[in-house]
Amino acid sequence: MVAKVRKSGYAQLSEVARVLLDTPRHEFVPDAPLATAYDPWQAVITHRFQDGRSLSCASAPWLVAAMLDQLHVQPGNRILEIGAGTGYNACLLAQLTGRADLVTTIDIDPDVTAKAKRALTATGYGDVHVITGDGGLGYPDHAPYDRMIATVSPWDIPAQWWQQLAPGGRLVAPLRFPVKSAC
Repeated sequence: MVAKVRKSGYAQLSEVARVLLDTPRHEFVPDAPLATAYDPWQAVITHRFQDGRSLSCASAPWLVAAMLDQLHVQPGNRILEIGAGTGYNACLLAQLTGRADLVTTIDIDPDVTAKAKRALTATGYGDVHVITGDGGLGYPDHAPYDRMIATVSPWDIPAQWWQQLAPGGRLVAPLRFPVKSAC
């Protein structure tokens, strides 16, 4: 998986490639077949709304790598992740920063955070702070953050995120833009 991701131009930072290689992704998506868990181009849906629409997923490995390259985590960075997902990204962040207790991940859905916490504990990263709450508000209790990453797609960057980001910090988020009709 990692070789394919790197060949496509992602995971260019050696430390990002290393943590992708060292982390058992399948343990964070236990209901997915191994081939799906390690498919570099495929997200794994982990929660759905009652109407069948996806609510939460483990992002495709190429996207995880691209965002981590952009985040450029340094050892000792204090990190906030908005969107706990499966806990996989928080595990990668904990390895990149060198200390799980410097990583906070927040999600509004208690089922998502419970599963993320279980997976993080099972893989040896139980010191990651897993918070159930509104990620749009950030999490001021552990601020300021050297790095912030949104694994959800916000419409805008909330003021609270800027207030909780340390001077010189870095924020990576896949912003959604509303599409306006030409008519």
